[in-house]
Order: sequence, then structure tokens, then C-alpha cells
Amino acid sequence: MVTHDEEHKHRAFLAAAQLKHAWQFQRRGQRPDDDPVEIDIPVGWHALLNQLFADVEHQIPAAERGGFRWRRMRALQGALEIRFDGVRERMTAAIARARDAAAVTCETCGHSGLRRQVAGTHRVSCDAHFLDRLIQSDVAGEQAARRWWATPHPGLGERSPAEVAQAGPPPDVLLDLALRRAMPATPRPNGAHRQRLQGVWPVLRDHFGERLRSLRLAEFEPGSGPGGTLLAQIAGEIDPTAQAGAATRLARAGFSDLRLRLVTDGDLQAPARANDPWSAMLALEASVTIPRYQPAVPR
Repeated sequence: MVTHDEEHKHRAFLAAAQLKHAWQFQRRGQRPDDDPVEIDIPVGWHALLNQLFADVEHQIPAAERGGFRWRRMRALQGALEIRFDGVRERMTAAIARARDAAAVTCETCGHSGLRRQVAGTHRVSCDAHFLDRLIQSDVAGEQAARRWWATPHPGLGERSPAEVAQAGPPPDVLLDLALRRAMPATPRPNGAHRQRLQGVWPVLRDHFGERLRSLRLAEFEPGSGPGGTLLAQIAGEIDPTAQAGAATRLARAGFSDLRLRLVTDGDLQAPARANDPWSAMLALEASVTIPRYQPAVPR
């Protein structure tokens, strides 16, 4: 939800950028409302966008500016999406720097952050604003979340979450507690679903070998189809390309409706520090085991 203060800062940011770098926002149409530039950037990324605008001023000589124009800048699932017209070869380095900076900059405050999922939505958040997102997603509702926030908790040394948060960056134990409260209901697949899902085992075992430890199903809604979130626990580190390759194999085997997420043994020991805290907590708190595949014995 965009607050009035955020909207005010966004409008001020746009006005200042368009005043200082007017040629970068020139319109193609004849009327003032023709073909506007689409900019939907969170407050925490304003500084890195201002740096990008300044880099463009230095990269593009005046003689080439007539063909350049921003078309779209927005935050899309925790990534900076940029579209523009003209002089692409001059823009590659500057845009790469902006995208790299956005990937580690909290969208809310501009401090260091990580791209983290909450209920299917990815944003780059620092620990404090990741905690805010989790509290807003509390499955018990806003009133219950407020009571929890103000109530002393034994896991926090009989202090309330509010007191702990006010004392400094939220510790892992507080993030874990908030993650647990935001988890959806544990799914209840029927026998037919379980039988179908067992077929995932040989596909992923062929891909990961003995590193595949367990398979679990989460965020499953049989009323909208057979799909769900498939959680695969993997021993050791996860190669950046491992998930993409495994997802491709699943799709080819007829499981394209499953959203594959990989978690490691270490992720389950410390969900708040996992690469994907949401999926790690799903595996611990809100998922069911998919039985291992047992091939039929020939008679």
C-alpha cells in the first residue's frame, strides 16, 4: 500500500528529475498527454535512479540526444525494469550498474537489502522492512498482528516484538516468529494428487541424484487446479542454474503447474538467513511430505 508520504516523495522525485534532465523525458507526440514516460519506482530506489540520470548526461553527447528517451522504469518483482529508445551501446554499463544497485537496495528505505519473497511477491527489503511485510501478511489478520506485536513473548526474553525491533535491527528469532505467523494453511491433497506428485521423485532424482533429500508440497489449492509450490530439499549448496534446469525437466515431464523452490539443510536450520526465507519456512511449517516414488512390482 502506497502511503500519502510516499506518493508525495515520488511526485517530488519525478518533478526534480524532469526539470534537471528534461531531454531524457521528451515526449514523442504533439500533445502534452501523448505517449508519457511510465515511471513507477519505490522511494528507496530514487537515489540510484538519480545517479543513472546523471550517468546518462555524461554518456550521451548533445548531438545524439535527439534519439534518446526513457520509456519505462519500474520495480517488477524485486528487479529494476528499464526500457528506452536510442543509443543502446552507450547505455549498457550505466543501466547494468543501476540494476545491480537495485538488487541490493531496500525499496522502502534505500539501505542494504535482499530480494525476498512474501506470499508470492518479491521485493528487495532490509531486515526491518522485511519484518514489516511479514506482519502485514499475518494470516490471523491485522488485529491479531497488532496484539502479537505488543505482547511479551518467551522466545524474545519476555519482551514484545515491538520492544525488540525498537532496540535495533530485528534478530533472526524475531524474523522466524513473524515468518511462522505469515505462513498459509498446510495443504491437504487427496489420494489422486499424492499419487500424481509421487511421479516428481524420479524426475528430480535423475537431476540431483542422491543430493535430493525430500519433497514437500505447499500453497496448494485443488479448487483452482492440481498445481502448488513444490519444495525440494537439497544437500549442499545450490548452483544458481540448478532450479532452472530442474524446473525445465519437470515441465517436460508434465509438471509445469508446480512452482519449484529449492531449500538446503542450512536453510531449514536458519530460515531467516536462507536465500529464500519464505520457502524455507514453508518447508518447516506449512507443507506436507510427498511420499517417495515406488515403482510397481511386475507380477
